[in-house]
Amino acid sequence: MDNNLYLLIDHDAAEFVVIDPSMESNTALNRALALQSAGLRLIAIWNTHGHFDHILDNALWKRAFDVPLLMHEGDLFFVERLREQALWFGFQAPDEVPPDGFFEEGQTLKVGAQSIEILHTPGHSPGSVSFYLAEHQVCISGDVIFKGSAGRTDLPGCSEQQLGESLNRLLLLPENTRLLPGHGPDTTVAHEKRTNPIYRSLSVASNRS
Repeated sequence: MDNNLYLLIDHDAAEFVVIDPSMESNTALNRALALQSAGLRLIAIWNTHGHFDHILDNALWKRAFDVPLLMHEGDLFFVERLREQALWFGFQAPDEVPPDGFFEEGQTLKVGAQSIEILHTPGHSPGSVSFYLAEHQVCISGDVIFKGSAGRTDLPGCSEQQLGESLNRLLLLPENTRLLPGHGPDTTVAHEKRTNPIYRSLSVASNRS
């Protein structure tokens, strides 16, 4: 499904996190194990949201690294029904792993010296979050926004109105902010403000209302 998995690494502090251990993540897992052998420490598993293609390998990573798994409580429903999600899309049912804690809007997390702000950006799912690194002008946005597109709103718990609000929030970040999505290539706030047809259509609808 062309999922993006991210390793967020602070080499000076010798620690890192994995974001969205998606299906078939063995290559990334082997890289993480190599980092561990080199003296770096995985400190957490983070999920942008609870759809099966972003959490399918949570159990694999939890077995390899006994570290906390964190997500937003709004998507706990999906974790508890991971088997049904996978089977619905024709994939083998994985082990279900409950989260060890929950993100909150505005929370600041640390990876080494790096600060990451939690932005609650629902719409594609009730508990979708984005990870904003203001100092580095980067936002890991999950399935909220893609290059030239945005997350689907035809799944349980989706909301077109909330997605529009989340798109507006992300595209109010500084224009040179890189957006790293859950699928496909990265983009920037400036590019999406100018060209994203879904953002533009939702903005027009919002202005008319």
